Amino acid sequence: MSKVVWHPVPVMKNRNNRNGICRVTLEPDLEQEACLLTPEKRLAMAKQFRRWARQLEVSAHIMIADRRRAYAGRRTPSLKAVPKRKLRWN
Repeated sequence: MSKVVWHPVPVMKNRNNRNGICRVTLEPDLEQEACLLTPEKRLAMAKQFRRWARQLEVSAHIMIADRRRAYAGRRTPSLKAVPKRKLRWN
């Protein structure tokens, strides 16, 4: 696990952030999406992303199970093949 380093990032001052420094650093793509969101809206967005992530996980497991079922008929038999010559003896 990598060590998290805190870098003060200047932000606009508002009533929630009096000193103008944000203690949170997000990934650039996520920061671009969430830069103008309030803390309440960020929580709502996180809840929505959690729901989407869960849906993606469940759908992936279903797709894997379907793929396994499609290849189930191609399994090798559990018994060894017996030559036809020996089958005639039975």
